[in-house]
Amino acid sequence: MAKSKTLTLYLAKEGVNDFKDVFSDNAQKTIEAGGEIFHSEKLGDSATAYIFRNPPSKPKWLPALGEIIDGLPEFTNLTSCAVVVFKHAERVWIIPFAHGWTFINDERIVMDFGLKVAINSLSDEKVRRIDSNHLGEAMKGALQSAFQRDLQSFGIDEALDLVRRVSGRIEGDDFAKSLSGATSLKVTKEMDLSEMADIAEEAISRYNSDAYKKTAFEIIDKVRPVPDRTLQNQLDQKAVESIRDGRDDFELSLPGWSEDDVVYYGLYGPGIRDRLPDLLLENYRNALGEKLKTLNVEQIAKKHGVLAEFSNDAQSKQRSSIKKSLVGSITLDGKLYAISEGEWYRLDEQFKKAIDDAFKKLIEDWPAPPLKIIKKVSEDGKKTGYETELAYNQRCAEEYDQICLDQEIFSIAGEQHNKLELCDLLDIDGRRLIHVKKSSRQSSVLSHFFKQGSNSAKVLATIPEMREQLIEKIRELSDDKAAESLTAALEHDFRGWTIEFHIIDAPRNDGEFRIPFFSRITLRDEARNLGAMQFKVALRFIPT
Repeated sequence: MAKSKTLTLYLAKEGVNDFKDVFSDNAQKTIEAGGEIFHSEKLGDSATAYIFRNPPSKPKWLPALGEIIDGLPEFTNLTSCAVVVFKHAERVWIIPFAHGWTFINDERIVMDFGLKVAINSLSDEKVRRIDSNHLGEAMKGALQSAFQRDLQSFGIDEALDLVRRVSGRIEGDDFAKSLSGATSLKVTKEMDLSEMADIAEEAISRYNSDAYKKTAFEIIDKVRPVPDRTLQNQLDQKAVESIRDGRDDFELSLPGWSEDDVVYYGLYGPGIRDRLPDLLLENYRNALGEKLKTLNVEQIAKKHGVLAEFSNDAQSKQRSSIKKSLVGSITLDGKLYAISEGEWYRLDEQFKKAIDDAFKKLIEDWPAPPLKIIKKVSEDGKKTGYETELAYNQRCAEEYDQICLDQEIFSIAGEQHNKLELCDLLDIDGRRLIHVKKSSRQSSVLSHFFKQGSNSAKVLATIPEMREQLIEKIRELSDDKAAESLTAALEHDFRGWTIEFHIIDAPRNDGEFRIPFFSRITLRDEARNLGAMQFKVALRFIPT
């Protein structure tokens, strides 16, 4: 009886027929220089095993151990691995052993093979592990359970959490006892290696199936990462062409910026030295001048970048390449792709339209021109930036008879949300909790901004002690009359109140204001949550 084994299976792209083509350039050189090769007719139509041996080497931990133990023997380790390549069902397949996967050329394999087989094989009600990528907050994580659970119980949002790997057990299916799928397919069952040909044939059938569209796994079609290196290169080239041609497909952001205020932005690279108040793609084009005509992928990925200087002098400048700073979307071969923090994603057109429509409905015009943020110039005249958010909010409070709560921290002992800012500006007469943010270019920052506004509203609506603390804070910052007005305004909790998000930014080339697509998803979802709590939601832009 065959023993239970766990084997990993890769699928080569269509058109790959020569077994050696599945290997990286270095691996091919090793093979051609006299690598160990063995052939077999016992797996699929034909199979070849490639053995890779590393030279004997002293363990890295041995010298450290010798510091406390005398007389350790001198010895070396010999590490080796193997890769089996076979042909079956008119496709080429790869099975690595040990670290053999490191010798595979990822441009020659199907990058979503394992994932699609897994989601077409596993029940969405019996998932054990999900590796995901949270776009809005730029977080990667692995959600695990000791027991199999329903997909929805992992809290996977239909768009923000992108399924990268799915693992689980299969019941009543001879295909496998358990599966784990990402780029590769990891199969566990009682089997001999020769049975992998049958598994491969069944796997390609499941890969081509669209059964997952009738389950909760359909979410992967909304926003899907692009792992294929060849396609990534094509998209990078398309992005460069867009920049060169002056099109409005992209803008610049600084990924993962600090909560401290950015005072000056800059551009860096060969021949580029600018300090600017706004991080605009047009500034980058202007800085390149005639060099724009010869702009290439290597320059935006490695040589040219953006930086930020903060109001906190102790904080170092933050730098990022132009590619990692791009936000926007393009169409290639009739499909829509977006880039966020250097990573490409394929978008579902209908899903994107729904998000865009929801975004437009939340935008409100100003009844009168809003207070402008003040532009500052450094003493040496070389840098231009803006005042801090706090300074701007303090001026708004005075101008509009509001109360500035920026950097005022509230806390309730024993509560989960025990320290938070409730809002930046409180408009008691207008019944508005106003949140203010400079710049609309950073997906992660804006998503956090919207979630922060939603979270503070939830805390105020559900914790009476927090409302009492807010009233006392208003009495402290203003007077008894303001505190009494707030008490009256809260007589029916927060019904009739509006959560307003104000974003200070320059319009795009077409005169419109926009935020990154993935932040629009967060805004839509948080607006739904706030609506369920009887809050109104509005988004307003303050032009620089």
